[in-house]
Amino acid sequence: MAGACPAFSQSLIAVYEKAKEQDAQYQASRKAFVAAMEKLPQARAGLLPAVSLSANKNRQFGTASFAGADAVDRDVQSWSWNAQLTQPLIRWANWVGYQQADAATRQAIAQFSLAEQDLVLRVSQAYLDLLVATESTEVMQSQLTALNEQLALAQRTYSVGTGTITDVHEAKTKWAQSQAQSAAANQELENKRAELEKILGEPVSTPSGGLHHAPPTPSPKSLADWLAQADAQNLQIKAQQAALDVANKEISKSEAAHLPTLDLVLSRATNYSSGSLSSPADLTTYVSSNQAGLQLNIPLYAGGATQSRVREALALADKAQDELTLTRRTVANQVRQAYAGIVSGQAQIVALQTAVEAGRNAVESNKIGLRIGTRITPDVLNAEQQLYASLRDLSKAHAETAIQHLKLKAAAGALTQEDLASLDQFLAAGNSKL
Repeated sequence: MAGACPAFSQSLIAVYEKAKEQDAQYQASRKAFVAAMEKLPQARAGLLPAVSLSANKNRQFGTASFAGADAVDRDVQSWSWNAQLTQPLIRWANWVGYQQADAATRQAIAQFSLAEQDLVLRVSQAYLDLLVATESTEVMQSQLTALNEQLALAQRTYSVGTGTITDVHEAKTKWAQSQAQSAAANQELENKRAELEKILGEPVSTPSGGLHHAPPTPSPKSLADWLAQADAQNLQIKAQQAALDVANKEISKSEAAHLPTLDLVLSRATNYSSGSLSSPADLTTYVSSNQAGLQLNIPLYAGGATQSRVREALALADKAQDELTLTRRTVANQVRQAYAGIVSGQAQIVALQTAVEAGRNAVESNKIGLRIGTRITPDVLNAEQQLYASLRDLSKAHAETAIQHLKLKAAAGALTQEDLASLDQFLAAGNSKL
């Protein structure tokens, strides 16, 4: 998009706000929500008066002869109009339909809230994936630079007779492997960039920041507390509970088809005719009338369709109950997985931070040993590869732990835009720390 500000010059929240405007999946969910909210006023209309007005005007041309007399031309004009108001008095199916629409509205609200949570997760995942992929390419570039130095050193020492050809071959092998890994990292970077561009609908620039701190331990700390909160607040469960209410109301609505209905009908009509083609007395008529009455309808038999619809509604209600049970179990599993992912991620971060620090020391020690003759070139190469592998793993562990935090809050029905602001605090503003 010409003139657009690169997405990664903005914070994660700014990217999220842009995604709310441009993500096609979210926009489709929003429009579906807007449409679903019209169900309630439609159902309410079944409880309110209905007013209709009808009118017509006619003109007839013809000849008529009566008792053998000569035929005469006739030109008859007529018009009429009728206004009618119908107020339902007893229509149990309409009242149940209104309650059903209210449940459907609650379902739509929960589903749209789910779409908002899903957007938060998708944007965060794509954003962090691109950060990790960017850091991976930077790590690979640093590794290539270090391997180039080692290869040049091996070639120099070999040329002056203090090194061996084996050291040169080892350095070339490590360098070639690093080139292949760098190409793969660059491809992964483009793939992750494409994922975020799919959400935003515009090109994104390469980020310069990174995630270098682990998010805090989730609160509450107890897994049992998270499970209880998820069972009470999870949006998937709320949506399915509303779907069960809709199914149960459908049973009542189907059973109401057996019940009589009673309406109040008020009407006013006017009819005018200038005469008749079929009557010898060509008389003008003008009639204005008012009518008030009750209209009772008692269903007797509909070929078994009503009973069939009741059985169908009962089966669908049982299905909705089973789906609610499945949703509860799925959500509980999501909470356990996210919680375990956080605990595991935090342990990995601590271990990898230690590994990175130890790796830096190992690289320096091996370089010193190489200069004084107690280490050989493969020792330095292996130490450098272990260090850069630890750096890549640490970056991934930070990002994955952050995502698990968001997934845990989403499963508990507590994920909001404020959580993105909290995540922004853990995103480094400067260049990646290698």
